[in-house]
Amino acid sequence: MSKLEKLRSRYLQDSVAIRLGGLAANLARVASFSKHEGNQEAALTTLQESKWFIEWTAGELDFQQAADLIDLQLQLALWQLGADKKWRDDS
Repeated sequence: MSKLEKLRSRYLQDSVAIRLGGLAANLARVASFSKHEGNQEAALTTLQESKWFIEWTAGELDFQQAADLIDLQLQLALWQLGADKKWRDDS
């Protein structure tokens, strides 16, 4: 079993409420990591993990909640794509 499969299996054992709490914690970690230049890899890894959490949870939510999570997933993907430029921008 791959590391990702193990993560997915473990993640899906929790209730949806716990999973959403885990997603929120991940996003807080990204915010914290992004304050320090040396944490770029940790921030990007946590962004990717958060996208997986959304993918694994959205199907169990009502339509509007799932749509909101998918919008968030798209935003995270856009952040990932522009991460190198943003990390080099001092502002």
